[in-house]
Amino acid sequence: MKNAETKNFKFVNEQIDTASDNIEKSLAEAGVEGKNILQIKFALEEVLLKYQENFGTEAAFTLKFVKRLKRMRLELSVIGERFDPFDTEDELNSEVLRGILAGMGVAPVWQYKNGINLITFTPRKKKRSQIRSLLLAILLALVLGIACSFIPENTRNLLAGELITPIFNKFMGLLSAIAAPMIFLSVVWGIYSIGDTATLSRIGKKMIGRFLLMSVILSCLIMIAAVPFFSFQQGGGASFNFSELFQMVLDIVPGNFFAPFVDGNPLQIIFVAVLIGMAMLLLGNKATIAASFVEQSNYIVQLIMEAVSSLIPVFVFGSIFQMILGSNFSVFLHTYKLLPVMFLCDFLVAAVYFLLVCIRKKVNFQLLLKKLLPTFMIALTTASSAAAFSTNVECCEKKLGIDKKIVNFGVPLGQVIFMPGTCVINIVVGLCMAEVYQVMASPAWLASLFIISVILAIAAPPVPGGALTCYTILFVQLNIPMEALAVTIALNIILEFVATAVNLLCLQLELVELSGSLGMLDMQTLKDKEKSIKL
Repeated sequence: MKNAETKNFKFVNEQIDTASDNIEKSLAEAGVEGKNILQIKFALEEVLLKYQENFGTEAAFTLKFVKRLKRMRLELSVIGERFDPFDTEDELNSEVLRGILAGMGVAPVWQYKNGINLITFTPRKKKRSQIRSLLLAILLALVLGIACSFIPENTRNLLAGELITPIFNKFMGLLSAIAAPMIFLSVVWGIYSIGDTATLSRIGKKMIGRFLLMSVILSCLIMIAAVPFFSFQQGGGASFNFSELFQMVLDIVPGNFFAPFVDGNPLQIIFVAVLIGMAMLLLGNKATIAASFVEQSNYIVQLIMEAVSSLIPVFVFGSIFQMILGSNFSVFLHTYKLLPVMFLCDFLVAAVYFLLVCIRKKVNFQLLLKKLLPTFMIALTTASSAAAFSTNVECCEKKLGIDKKIVNFGVPLGQVIFMPGTCVINIVVGLCMAEVYQVMASPAWLASLFIISVILAIAAPPVPGGALTCYTILFVQLNIPMEALAVTIALNIILEFVATAVNLLCLQLELVELSGSLGMLDMQTLKDKEKSIKL
């Protein structure tokens, strides 16, 4: 297919069918995932029928296939009056929901410019499994590392010092340069995408408040459970020092808006992002130009991050190979506590939520587990909340009895900002790497770990490479050497699968609690064995 291909049609049924077939063919030729092709095809057909109903069969539309830098984009243009085919009378299904879904990469984007209704679809191209690439990179590094043990020591040192180390440093520099603006833009756009202050209705405010509160409570529980398993170098005094902790809180507020980016202070960057996002939210239509700039800048930085994340297997290979050449590969052995402690904390978080729902709602434990298991297994086997999205929505509404209004708003929002499993990863990884690299720890350091772990779990960009960005910021804030990043990314193969499954499990249980507190939960459906999911 050419880099840009335009086709014109009219809103008659035959041409709509032809357009749909052309879309399916073009997306398949571009290497788009089969499931994604069907999603776009059905969504576009629905959109075309709505425009047909609004403008009539004599009106025309244009389909434009754009391919740049190996990325496919489908644009639908309709000349005429302003008409948003996704707009509904239901407030919770309007711009807010679309903004959240679009940020997850599972929804189209509509805009009206110069008398033209423009809808953009950005399909996901088929990706080679990064798990296989990472495993291959690790295996290749081990084989070559063992083979290099037979060459002279001077040659090994030259290879490590003159070739691998400079590449590692450049990659880390690039990653650090992208991490700060990526988190900043993600937080600003995430807040602005809420819609407006009126949109934060009784349900919206309570939902977001509960998500934040439960993230803090569960992180406290994780800290209490995980800290005893690790030993640290004491720094700043082993006893509690209020002045040190108070100063850390004050340091979150920067002296000016530019210092956080110059100094690379993650907490200050997030603080500034929250201020700007809230200001834009309050200004509403008065900040449309700023919002457009933030949105487009966010997409640009995310695209760059996706390109950088494709190099992760190469980075892991070089890092492990360098460790072997420098006789530092034993660092992996020192991280033996990470996985069991993470599994323990994940189990604890899930158990607390299960007990809470079972006791308060008087639901049979096995029945509840049976209903939640399908979504959990999809997330566990794919490490993708987007892949489990449709199953998640169906389970919440039809099996758990949660009101549709809460499901339609809470599932996409929760999959973006409510991530207890990610909190577990951040806290346990921080503790483990601090022990391995003998980082000086104090009560203020632990408080910093707690705060940054919660914030990163909420602010983490839902794009490939998002976890890599968060680990970079986490280690910078905690003064953990960047060498820990290679070890963490290698282990992240396992960490991410478990975290995604726990995130969705806790989200479903949290929505049960929320809907129950609002009187929007069908208890009969929740307890009905006939409507449980058959395995």
